[in-house]
Amino acid sequence: MKNAAASRRSAEDRRRTIVQVAFATAVLVIAGLGFVYKMSEFASTIIKDEVEGFGAVAIGVYLTGVLPLLFLTLWAILSGRFRDIEQPKFRMLEMDREIEASGEGGFHV
Repeated sequence: MKNAAASRRSAEDRRRTIVQVAFATAVLVIAGLGFVYKMSEFASTIIKDEVEGFGAVAIGVYLTGVLPLLFLTLWAILSGRFRDIEQPKFRMLEMDREIEASGEGGFHV
C-alpha cells in the first residue's frame, strides 16, 4: 500500500517537474526572442546611423543588466541551488516555531 502511494506521489512529482520546466523554458524562449529582436533593432540602428549613439547605449545598458543575471543563474543551476526549492520555506517555518517556543524575538504590540 505504501509503495503504491509513494509511486503515485513520485509520478505526480515528475509531472509537476515537467510542467515547471516546460513553463520556465517557454518563458525563457519568449523573453529571449524579445531580447534578440530588440538587440537586432539596436544593432541595425547603429549600422544605419539613424540616431547616433542610441543603439550603442541601449546595447550597453541591456548587456550590463542581463549578463550578470545570466551568469548568476548559470552559477545557481550548476552549483545545485535549484535542486530542492521547497526546503527553505519549510526550514523558515520550523525556525519560526523554534523562536516562538523559546519565547525570544517576535513582534510585541
